[in-house]
Amino acid sequence: MNKNKFLLLFLLCCGLPLLAAKVVLAMGWYNGGASSNGQWQQSDVFLLDATKDQAHWRLAVTSKAQCNEHCLQALFTLKQLYIGLGRKQDQVQPVLISQQAVPDDYAMFVLSAPRQAVPAALEQRILLIDQQGLVLLSYPMPEAESEMALTAKAIRKDLLKLLNYDRTSA
Repeated sequence: MNKNKFLLLFLLCCGLPLLAAKVVLAMGWYNGGASSNGQWQQSDVFLLDATKDQAHWRLAVTSKAQCNEHCLQALFTLKQLYIGLGRKQDQVQPVLISQQAVPDDYAMFVLSAPRQAVPAALEQRILLIDQQGLVLLSYPMPEAESEMALTAKAIRKDLLKLLNYDRTSA
């Protein structure tokens, strides 16, 4: 009897985790590989020229024409995010990708013309661009001001993760 009890206990210890894993996968409760909050680019889009400065990462706002209310809201949010980086500001450069001039209140932003035409999927979005000018992540410009705080939190989380793992700017 003792032998059967051990075998049953052994099978439960092995089978129960497998059964639990199967249920989690079947119910869709597992979110595999979700470590970023932005939308990863599926194709290579080089919007800016490569940089040799210490600022390896660029936070960019794309604006087709005149910077509208959502664009100004995104610029304000990125300005606050940039200021909040503290000593890591040296590794990040805020950029406005537009044909228009940078508004006066946002002097820290560098005005840059795109290296190629901005794809329609990236228009009116906030972009995270690497040192080679490759767009890695994009974030929507929310309609409501209250949603912008959540977007800023997501950008900050992704940016800090990239800054911590970046070995080229050390």
